[in-house]
Amino acid sequence: METLINSDNLVIGINEIINKNKSKARYKMVQELKSIIAIVSSVTGVDIREKKRTRECTNARIVYCYMARRFTHCTFNEIGMIIERNHATILHLNKQYDGIYKTDQDFRKLADSCLSRYFNEQGTEQPKVEAIEDINKELLKCDYNKLLRVKNYVEKLIEYSG
Repeated sequence: METLINSDNLVIGINEIINKNKSKARYKMVQELKSIIAIVSSVTGVDIREKKRTRECTNARIVYCYMARRFTHCTFNEIGMIIERNHATILHLNKQYDGIYKTDQDFRKLADSCLSRYFNEQGTEQPKVEAIEDINKELLKCDYNKLLRVKNYVEKLIEYSG
């Protein structure tokens, strides 16, 4: 009995589909990163791809790295390729975000402006930092059983709303 499917053609076809999807995914990733760059550049007035080491440029890069890591599924290497930096630089910039955000009021305003612009363009509401911190404080006060009840309640809410 003859087989209707040639295994060589099947493998070639599968490889073509994988390559086509890989290029589509890469294109989408690059577009997402470019849109974040555009937001950060328009808010800060700085081109983060330049080789400057000024505070304004560095802060803009920190915000870009934070947003790119938080809102995309890109690796540090992919985030860095777009702005011509290596993964170690991106990792370092990403780690700096929290400390600078907590201590530098000007940086906080810059980051919040970039984030609100991003959420406006996405058409979603920006989560309130104070509300999240309050929830975290309350959760720290809870014991295991209370947390389990809260988790079950939230899961039911999500189930009913979806």
